[in-house]
Amino acid sequence: MSFSTRRYQQVGKQIRQSLLSGEFPPGGRLPSERELGERYNASRATIREAIIMLELQGLVAVKQGSGIFFVEDAEPNLLIGEAESKIGPFELLQARQLFESNLAEFAATQISANHVREMRDLLRDQEQEINGDSKRFNELDQKFHMVIADATQNNMLIQMAQSMWTNVRTENPLWEALNEQYFHEKRLQSLWLSDHKKILIALQKRSPEEAKQAIWQHIENAKKELFKLANVEETDFEGFLFAANAVPSLDEDTDFSS
Repeated sequence: MSFSTRRYQQVGKQIRQSLLSGEFPPGGRLPSERELGERYNASRATIREAIIMLELQGLVAVKQGSGIFFVEDAEPNLLIGEAESKIGPFELLQARQLFESNLAEFAATQISANHVREMRDLLRDQEQEINGDSKRFNELDQKFHMVIADATQNNMLIQMAQSMWTNVRTENPLWEALNEQYFHEKRLQSLWLSDHKKILIALQKRSPEEAKQAIWQHIENAKKELFKLANVEETDFEGFLFAANAVPSLDEDTDFSS
């Protein structure tokens, strides 16, 4: 599929055209996800990405348990999620989950004491930024993941990790808006920090399996939070996109303190 024809962008533009043409009254409720999927011949993952894009543009509001609503007196930012956002959030998470989990698995066999010390320092700094400077928190988040890549001591893998983060996440306006509006509230910052601590412990133990699972679960948590943004119905839906690539989740009772 060409990068210039992302399906969620096409569907988002079609829905936006319906909104701005007067098909739905301002403040009115849009059809359900299922109905939108049937109408635009799109999967629910695509509909969710399109709705997230429209929500970030300021055109719709998702109210849990109520539905999707056309925002009254909307002043949309139509640049978010369009020409520059060539990779959708769900496929980005899928790519990261597959790549970074295997990266951490290998890093656990190569990691040095200096890498461990650097990651500890980053987590200490990140903890101080909870409910503080979101931009700084995000910078520390990126550095943490880049140290994992550096721990592989493989220049090709390091370059691939940097490219994925820079070209997709930090330069993608849709992800930038998601980070600013949703992913850095205090509750989620605490969750990301907790995930990072589990990743570090697994790497310190030089356990490839635990490191792989810890990264997988970390990105799984991000995926679940992303689903919530557009999940206005069918609570059992989450997780379908990654079922084919699933690995065992971390046991919540696992003791990482030893």
